[in-house]
Amino acid sequence: MHMNKEFSIVQPEYYSKFQCDPIQCKETCCERWKIIVDKFSYEKYLQSDNEIIKEIVKTGISLNEAAISADDFALINLSKEMTCPFLNKNNLCEIFIHMGESSLSKTCKSYPRAVLLLNDEIERGLEVSCSVAAERVLLNKKGIYFERIKDTVKMNDLYITIPIMENPDEIEIIKEIRTEIIHMLQTRRIRLTERIARVGFFLNQVLEEIDLSDTSYKEVLLAIKKSKISMGQEDFRRIPDNVKVQGGGQFDYLNTILSMKFKEGDTIRFFSKGYIECLMQVLDAFSKVKNKELEVQYKRNYEKYLRPYLDNKSYILENFLVNYIFIYSSELFRLKNIWNSYLKLCVIYGLLKFNLVGLAVYNKGMNDELALKLIQSLSKTILPDKDYLDSVVRYLREEKLVEFTKILMLIED
Repeated sequence: MHMNKEFSIVQPEYYSKFQCDPIQCKETCCERWKIIVDKFSYEKYLQSDNEIIKEIVKTGISLNEAAISADDFALINLSKEMTCPFLNKNNLCEIFIHMGESSLSKTCKSYPRAVLLLNDEIERGLEVSCSVAAERVLLNKKGIYFERIKDTVKMNDLYITIPIMENPDEIEIIKEIRTEIIHMLQTRRIRLTERIARVGFFLNQVLEEIDLSDTSYKEVLLAIKKSKISMGQEDFRRIPDNVKVQGGGQFDYLNTILSMKFKEGDTIRFFSKGYIECLMQVLDAFSKVKNKELEVQYKRNYEKYLRPYLDNKSYILENFLVNYIFIYSSELFRLKNIWNSYLKLCVIYGLLKFNLVGLAVYNKGMNDELALKLIQSLSKTILPDKDYLDSVVRYLREEKLVEFTKILMLIED
C-alpha cells in the first residue's frame, strides 16, 4: 500500500523537465556501483511466479549484513561484467518487462532523484552522475534557479533523506547558510575560483563567531548576519594568488588525493567506465612531463588548453557546484560538520579541474561533450564514496591544509 502525501516542494527549475531517456543515456545506471534493495521489493521478487525472475533471484540478490533499516535490506549481486543480473542481453530490465514499473525497487524508482525531507517540506534535485540529468543540469547558461510548488509525493516509492539533528533549529540555520553560499557561487561578476574562496571566508567567519557546543538559534543567525556584512567590506584581492604550502604544490597534492582513491576508496571495479576512459587520457597526458616540471607545466597547460574554454563556459562548473550544495545538503545539516563539507567541496572542485586539465592536454582543447563526460563519470565514481572522501579530509588535516588560506591552494587558477 503506497502512501501519497502533498508537500510544499523546493526544487531547481530543471527538475520537472527531466525524463529518463535510454536512447540519450551515455552510461547505464544498472552497472558498476552498489545497488541496494528495500525489503518490500526483495520479498516481492522472492515470491514472483515468473520463471525468469525466480531464476535470477536465486543468485542475483543477497541479504545486506550491514543493513540499518528496511530500505537497505538486500544487495544486488553484480555479474562478472559488473552489471545488474536483471538486465537482459538487450540491456532491458526483466523486472520492468515481467512485473511492471511499479515493481521496481526504491533505488530504481528514485535514481537520479535526490529527495530530502526537512520538517514538512520536501527538497529535491537530480544527481549529475546520470548523463541525461547532467546535460539538463550543467548546460543551463542562465544558471540554476529554484521554484516552490505543491506536489504529491509517493513516500513509499522513493528514498527520502531525513537529516538527524540534535537541535531542530539547525535546519533553518543551515538553510540560511546554504542560501548565502549559492548566492556567492552564482555571483558571476567575479571568477569562479574567487567565489569558492568567498564561500570559505564566509563559513570561516561564521564559525569564528559561534560556539558550536553552546549557541542559541538567534546567536547563530546574528553571526551569519555579521559575516555577510564583513563579506561586503572584505577586499578579496588580499587572498594570495599563489598560496605556498610546505610539502608540495597544487599538482602534487591533487595527484596524491586522486591516488588515494585506489587505496582508500571503492575498488576500480566500481569506477565508472566513462571515468576510466577519461583517467587513461589524463594519466597519458601527465606521463609525458618530467617530474621536476610537473608543477609548472600543469599551470601552463591549464592556461593554454583549459582556461579558454572555462572563461566562456564557467557556468558549467558553477551549475555543478550549486547543484552539489543543494542536493547534498544533508551533509551540511549539522553545524559541526560545516568546515569538513567545505573541505570536500574544494577537493571535488580541485579534482574536477585536475582531470579536466589532463583531458584538455590529451585532446588539445576542451568541449562540452568531454566536460560533461568527465563531470558525470567522476560524480558517479567519487561522490558516493564517503569512505574515500573522509580519508581525504583526514589527509588534509595530517598535512595541515585545512586552514582557509591553505585549502585554497587546491582550487587556485
